[in-house]
Amino acid sequence: MTFKTILRLPLLLIAFCGISSTFSQAQEKQIVRLNEHFYPIHETDSINYFYKAIIVNLTDSTSIERIFNLKNQIVKITRYGYNLEGNFPEENVETYDLNGKLSSKKIKNHNNGFFQAVYFDEDEQLGDVLYKESQKYEIRRAGSDEVVIAQENVFDPKPGIDKEVWTETLKNNLNYPTRAKQNGVEGTVILAVYVNEFGEHGALEVANPENVNEFLALEALRAANKYDGKITPATTIDGNTIDAWLYIPLRFKVD
Repeated sequence: MTFKTILRLPLLLIAFCGISSTFSQAQEKQIVRLNEHFYPIHETDSINYFYKAIIVNLTDSTSIERIFNLKNQIVKITRYGYNLEGNFPEENVETYDLNGKLSSKKIKNHNNGFFQAVYFDEDEQLGDVLYKESQKYEIRRAGSDEVVIAQENVFDPKPGIDKEVWTETLKNNLNYPTRAKQNGVEGTVILAVYVNEFGEHGALEVANPENVNEFLALEALRAANKYDGKITPATTIDGNTIDAWLYIPLRFKVD
């Protein structure tokens, strides 16, 4: 099994700067175009333009990012700030469905990725999840006090990949591009593959082309196309398989 590659790499690679400002720049608004994976694209790229992020810097440490689709419907609201009680930078994230109704609310520790989230469907609470350890989710369904420990978030289904085969594939095929290594170029390539409800996958592409070096992206695609293991479709909490994106990060770091 190999992926069909779509190379979405603009000629001009522009690094997306993180949200930052000084106090004197408070309330400054920034508009960023995003692709379907919610990563920045070049301002002239109309082909991969799926969402628009409007970022407002409130102070040097707090900001609000609102993401809209091309019909100007709200998709996500993220508030970046600092949790004084826990002494960590946090993200408060709200997601919405196509009808503008709340789908989830999440509080995330930006340092370690731990989070607590509540999920909704048509204004009805489905349950909540606490994530505080690698691949360990504490899940509680609405109306129940029972806490179930799981290795995946059943409220946020994702396709799966055979990790042993994937690791072996990278071991045997992934190389650090010579030019990038000589110049000390590092970065994380986010690979994206669309998997339908039957476990059939579509084109492999780079989700964050504006954020990574072109040579790293090309090598990640080349190595990933060598994978011949299974991919399982995403499964909802009700046991139904659905179409969904599978995201795989590949980190290139010079020793």
